[in-house]
Amino acid sequence: MDAGHVSRRIGRTLRALRTERGLSLGELGQAAGLSKSILARIESDGGNPSVETLWRLSLALGVPLGSLLGDDQGPRVRRVPARRGEPMPAESGMTGWLVHTEGRVRRTELFDLDFPAGTDHEGSPHLPGTEELVLCVSGRMRVGPAGEEEELGPGDAVVFAADVRHRYTAIEASHALDWVLYLDTSA
Repeated sequence: MDAGHVSRRIGRTLRALRTERGLSLGELGQAAGLSKSILARIESDGGNPSVETLWRLSLALGVPLGSLLGDDQGPRVRRVPARRGEPMPAESGMTGWLVHTEGRVRRTELFDLDFPAGTDHEGSPHLPGTEELVLCVSGRMRVGPAGEEEELGPGDAVVFAADVRHRYTAIEASHALDWVLYLDTSA
């Protein structure tokens, strides 16, 4: 999938979610801490938003990040080639690729993440009730809610409440899988 296709899909999805909620560009910009011009550029396919920008938008709209990135339709069985999508670099040095997202009753997303040695990435709180399961594939890292991080080596995993500030710190270059589980809000 080319980067232009991803940018167009993000722009269309953002515009649909914003208008569905009856928000102007200014109102969404204020809620997300972003300018109207940035939002207009994203919606018109003129921008390539960072992962931080997408997180801000997902929180302001009250939707999981994957709803801005992922296709909600797909075949019953689907092979997912490694790192098939557009990389989502963070300012901290972490890079992520969306592996899976679905929009069923309990929404889940799976990310493939790379952390260069020394990366210290602070994750913003997700929607209330969200949990993460992070599996360290290679390297050594510390992951979890701020002040409660756990050290992980290859094969180690941690599950934590992700509706609070949390950190991913690479003690050495690391590769991890991050499964985000959103609360079932239909009950």
